[in-house]
Amino acid sequence: MEKYSETTTLVVDIGNTNITCGIYQQDEMVRFARFYSSAHRTADEYFSLLIPLLNTESLNNINSIVIGSVVPELMRIWMHLFQKYFSAEVWEINALSPLGISYKVDDPSFIGADLIANAFGALKKYDSDCIIIDLGTATTIQFITKEGSFEGTAIAPGLKVSADALFERAALLSQIEIVPPSVLLGTNTRDALLSGIVNGHAYMLECYIQQIKTHYADCQKIITILTGGIADLVSPLVPSVDIVDKTITLDGFYLAYKTIRH
Repeated sequence: MEKYSETTTLVVDIGNTNITCGIYQQDEMVRFARFYSSAHRTADEYFSLLIPLLNTESLNNINSIVIGSVVPELMRIWMHLFQKYFSAEVWEINALSPLGISYKVDDPSFIGADLIANAFGALKKYDSDCIIIDLGTATTIQFITKEGSFEGTAIAPGLKVSADALFERAALLSQIEIVPPSVLLGTNTRDALLSGIVNGHAYMLECYIQQIKTHYADCQKIITILTGGIADLVSPLVPSVDIVDKTITLDGFYLAYKTIRH
């Protein structure tokens, strides 16, 4: 791996299922890593997972670390990791960060850091009223106006979480690989499951998009952004999706850091 430039930032997004990490140089992500979240791993074990992303020669070249988390226990582990292995300043992004976003609640501290990053990333990257759909452990559907008003969020069970719950509780249904469905109505168990699981989730998203656009009809242009690990699987089935942006969360954390740093 080539050595990093003088301005190198490590961004870490801690979720319930995955932890994603990005290395940013000159405002661009140049490295990316993803691994499973586990509260049973130590700081040393997580650092070993970072080695493909960071070699020992580059540690001192990282001058800033940005982190957001929805798992407090993992946040403590990662803060210990940073203290032990890095000398860079650490910036935590959450709903209390001074980003110029307004909320419809007096105390927005309960809002997940990933939602804040998605909203801020959408504002900075697309400069429009935005619906952001994040397909993760949960599927989140949020709306933020061009003026920075965080209008709210809908949270639904994620596609894979729903599928796993179905397989666990239905004795006659075996777990299958989640792939794009080939038919609307299946004539065998596999096709029927794929249509219900994948098409069903996609139809729910399409309906939500249309309902939000109707509710906010005064907005001149609303763009819909899809993100998350399975965004490429779902996006062809949701006609109203305008953009698939699988780095918007990490980008949002990075852009938030740049805003509050100055």
